[in-house]
Formats: sequence, C-alpha cells, structure tokens
Amino acid sequence: MTAARIDRAKLDAIRADRAALVKVLTDARATVNGTASLKCPFHADAHASGGIHEHRGRWYFTCQACTWNGDKRTGDVFDVIRRSRGIGFRDALAELGIHAPPESPGSAAPRRANGRAPTRDTPETRQAALIASRNTAHRGATRRDDDAVRGNGRGVADDPAALAASCATRLQGDPAALDRLFTTRGIDRATAERFGVGVTVDARHWTFGVTDPAGRVVAVKAHRADPDGDGPKSYWTPRGVNSRQLFPVALGAAGPVWLCPGELKALAVAACGRAAIGITAGESADLPDGLGELVHGRPVAIVADDDDAGRRWAAKSLETLTAAGIDARIVDCGLSKAAGLKDVGDLIVERIGDGKEPAEIAAELDAAYERGDPWRPFTLGAILHDPATWTPVEHVRTGFSELDDALGGGLRVGGVTLFVGKTGRAKTQTAVQVALNAARAGVPVGVVSLEMSRRELAHLIAANVADVYRSIFTHGRAYGEPGARFQSALPELERLPLTLCDDDRWGEPLTRSRLADVVADGVKRFGWKILILDYIGLLAAEADDAGEYTADCANSAALRRIARTHNLALLAVADLRKAANFKKGDDDKAPVSLDDVRGAGRIVYDAQNVFAVDSEQADNGRGCEPTGIVKLRALKTRFSGAASRGNVVQLRWHPATGRIIDLERGEPGAESESDN
Repeated sequence: MTAARIDRAKLDAIRADRAALVKVLTDARATVNGTASLKCPFHADAHASGGIHEHRGRWYFTCQACTWNGDKRTGDVFDVIRRSRGIGFRDALAELGIHAPPESPGSAAPRRANGRAPTRDTPETRQAALIASRNTAHRGATRRDDDAVRGNGRGVADDPAALAASCATRLQGDPAALDRLFTTRGIDRATAERFGVGVTVDARHWTFGVTDPAGRVVAVKAHRADPDGDGPKSYWTPRGVNSRQLFPVALGAAGPVWLCPGELKALAVAACGRAAIGITAGESADLPDGLGELVHGRPVAIVADDDDAGRRWAAKSLETLTAAGIDARIVDCGLSKAAGLKDVGDLIVERIGDGKEPAEIAAELDAAYERGDPWRPFTLGAILHDPATWTPVEHVRTGFSELDDALGGGLRVGGVTLFVGKTGRAKTQTAVQVALNAARAGVPVGVVSLEMSRRELAHLIAANVADVYRSIFTHGRAYGEPGARFQSALPELERLPLTLCDDDRWGEPLTRSRLADVVADGVKRFGWKILILDYIGLLAAEADDAGEYTADCANSAALRRIARTHNLALLAVADLRKAANFKKGDDDKAPVSLDDVRGAGRIVYDAQNVFAVDSEQADNGRGCEPTGIVKLRALKTRFSGAASRGNVVQLRWHPATGRIIDLERGEPGAESESDN
C-alpha cells in the first residue's frame, strides 16, 4: 500500500464549495439560477426537475425526474463531473485539482480498483465452492456466455456455473468495469473475485452466481449497473428461479452478521471486512428459508434503506429473527435519503470518496452496531458518556421565592409536582397563580381544567392582574373604576402565553389517553413548558380499567410519561381523603401525610414533589379587603431537603381578587412553622 493518501481536507472543501458544483453543472450545460429549479443535464428535461441544496456543510445536485447517479437522484460535485464526462473517480479528482495516490509498482498480488491491496481472503463454504466451480469451468465458457446473454442483457444458459464463471472472468479482465464497480458500489477487485461477481457482455449488468446448500451454482442473478440504462433492472438465469436467495453469504469475519436487503449492499459491507448476508429479493419478500440456520448463534445487524419500505422490512425481519431465538437488532448508520445516502452501500461509497480505508469504515459500522444495542443506554458507562446526562436541569420558576427554594430552583421540567389539600383551601388559586407567574415571565403555559370552565379561569386571572374583585365579573363586564383597571390590564392579559382548556376542548370525559393527545397538540401548537392539571381525581377511567385503583395507578403513570415525553413541568392538583385516624371535630389539626392523598394511586411515589396546601383567612373588619395566608407544607421533595426539614412555605392571599404573593418578612404570620 502506498504511503500517500487522498487529501480529505481538500475533498471536504470542494464538496462545501457551492461555486465548484455550479461550475461542473454549467460545464454539463445546466443553467443554474440560485438554488431554484434547473434543467437536469442528464436527461431530456423539459420541466426543470433539478436543483441544488446544502446538507451538513456539503452541496448536492438532485433531479426529481431521473436517477442520474447510479440508482440515486442525488450526488455531489464529484458525482456530477464523473457522470457528465464519463470518467472514473481518479480522473474526477484530477479534474478538480486533487492528487490521487498512484498504484504501488512491482506487486504481483491482486489489487483493488483504487490501488489498495485486498484484505486477506477467508472464503466461506458456499463461496469457496463457487470459486472452485469458476476456476474449472471458465475455459470455453465465454462462447456459451456470448450466446446466452445478448445485447439486451437477456438470455438462458444451460450451465449457470459456466455462465457465472465466464462473467466473473470478464470482470476481472476489465479495469474500467472494476473501477466502476468500486466507485459506484464500494466493491473492490478482491471482493468481486472472492464472491464471483461478474459483468455481462454488454457491461449493462453485474452478475452473481447463487449456490445451493451443496455449493453448486444453480442460478445467476443479473443486476443493472446503470439504473438509467436499457434493459430490465434485474433478471435471473434460468428464468423462473425463486428470487428469494441469499447472496453473498460472507460469514468468515467475527462479530455480527450484517443483513442487507440486496446483494450489492452486502458485498460492500463484506469488502470492509465484516460478515454479511444479502437478500437477493430485497425488501419485497419475506426472509428466505435457511437464513436462521446460517446465522444461528451469531448476532445479526439489520441495516435497512432510509425509506418507509426499508423501515417496514427491518421491523418485520427483526420480529422474524427474534421469534427464532436469534439476537438481532436494527442498526442506525445515520443514513439520509435526502442527502443521497439511501442505503449502507451509499454510505460506504461516500466514505471511500472521503479517502477512508476499509478498516476505518468497518469501525464506523461497528460503532453504529454498538449504539443499536437496546441494553447499551442502560449501562453505567453509556449513561456517563451520554451528553444528555450532563445537560443542565431545567426549572420553571413558580414566582414564589420561598417555594422555588424548597423545590431546588422551581418546578423541574420532565417531572410531576402535586398540590394536595381539602376542598376550598386555595389549591386551584395557588396553581393558577403559578401559571400566571410563569406566563408573565414568558413561559408558555397550558391549563387543563376539569373543575372550572375556561371563562371562570379567565375571570380569576383577569381579576388578579387588574387587581379587582372577581365577583364583579359575574354581572358581565366591569364598569367604573374596576372597569378602567381591567381595560388597563387587558393588553398585558392578551399577550400572556397562557392557554385555558376545559370540557369544550375534548368534548367527552377526559381520559389519560385523551389528555396525552391534548398535551401533545398544545406542545406542538404553543410550545407549553408547564402544564397545570386541575384536578387529577376527575380524570375519567379508560374502558379497559379493571377498577378505581387500577385506573388511579394508570393515570399516575400517564402523567409521569407525559411530563417526560414532552419535557415539561406538570403541576397537578389532588384532593385529600378523610383519614381514618382523624379525630372528629379536629380535622384541621391532624397532620397530612402522603397516605391521605385521594384518587392519586401511586402518583405520590411517581411525583417528584408533593405539597399539602392549606389556607386561613383573617377577619380584617367591616369594609376592609379580606386577606389570608396560604400554607404549603412539603411532604416530599426528591431533589431538596425541604420535606425532611418540615418546611412550610407561607404566602399572602387576597381571596377577593385571587392574588397570591410572597409573604414579606415581618408581616403577621410570616414565622415559619418549621421553626416552632
């Protein structure tokens, strides 16, 4: 192997240069006007089907009407110049001013089309039989091949083994065809020889000899080399043979077996030194019989094309192999059909164009396989190396300084917080005040109310902001001084990123599954970062819930899942049951515990924080605005020690307007109960 290598930095620079792509397209007689549509230079384009676009720092040309680049519609500057001028990859490099390393002189060993020495040959049983058959049958086979395969690529041979051998011999003697196979499919000379890949007389199709379990070549598949060329895309000799075959069967390398929907893709993987099996029927049929026996005891890496058909094939293959007791997984190699990387073969070809060696490409495949391990994300090492582990925790501040301190910075995004308390103790008003404070800080908020209507909530919020008694809204619009205050507050109210949802939004009893849909829509439409649910006990049971407790547990799990899935802070209101140990007439003095939460199932365990809400009003005398205190006793705080310290957050409450604010130090009742 030569010491010189293709300068990858220059490759990247040219691919990132829009002007270079425009120049080669212009040279190919395409008219480029910005990134707008242009007439494709590779077919008689009457409708301007082409266009250029940037993806991940590289510029590409795409034609929506033809597959000008092999079997792809998209390609970069090197693909355009190769296709437009009919030259190989090395010549394209030279045209663009990049030095390609020369062949090493004096070596009698077979060379790859790009000048690399072949990897060490380890043929499998079936492929060894194919090679042996080819070596003994190639004399005189050329004449039979010429008679069997006519100019249109069709024909029938009496001896498939001789036909396969003749085509393979022809390919090995044709440097231009070998270069084409390597630059368009990633299959080097050594791999082509190892598996008996050939080419037809007219050079329109690659050929592959398929063997039976005894190693005899029983059929030859031909696959069109140029998707835009004449003749069928593929055909079999003899006709009528079952197209659900396995080729290649490359099992000599250690590690997982890469299962590919197509023989060319599997050959490209095998050329990188990895075990691979190709399904000759592609994604159109079930897995062939005998595959399970071949891969028994080996892990399987399923690598599908980046399209819907590929994803369906991968899912079905995974199900089939798993049911057979085979350790299989779907591997994401980072394919992107839009960027011209529809399948693993495209990926390998691009990496070759980047100047990467087979071992480097194989290492990339290995890394993709490891990432696909369903257990890997749960190992300590993977967790510690996951960037998400070190993403700063996001909090939504409640607007109450003492409560934010007790929460460790505010409501934690991705988690559930509970406000629990008896009826009429300002739970809803406190939750709505949190929503209003967050919205005033610019945080999008959604309120899902199962108790109050959206208009009642709007009255509460409007009275709060305008600092007027909310009772005046029961008579319609406010007039006089309260009306003036409301009109003054109206612009701020209209700007708040606050959405209020009631029964009219879902139109039927709200179940946890319907709630999940409502939240998904709200997050998509408004970008909610905090959700207020008032209250959890009114969620309706699903039709298949076995009982109240089962429904409560399922509801609890659903809330936790909603918070995590949509990465929002969820604040839910819950009621208290009448505890069995409460003494008659002494309920207010009885301590509240997690066991006193009613209708919440296991939510007290799923929730990150639980606060018991209580309130008391002061008698301020006739004609004075009523005021009171809202107390939040920490029952559970997962990420702070507030609950263990018995912290009680106290807030000033104005019942008439619904406003709740921080209690100033020195005010009556400002002493912390935890200090008593």
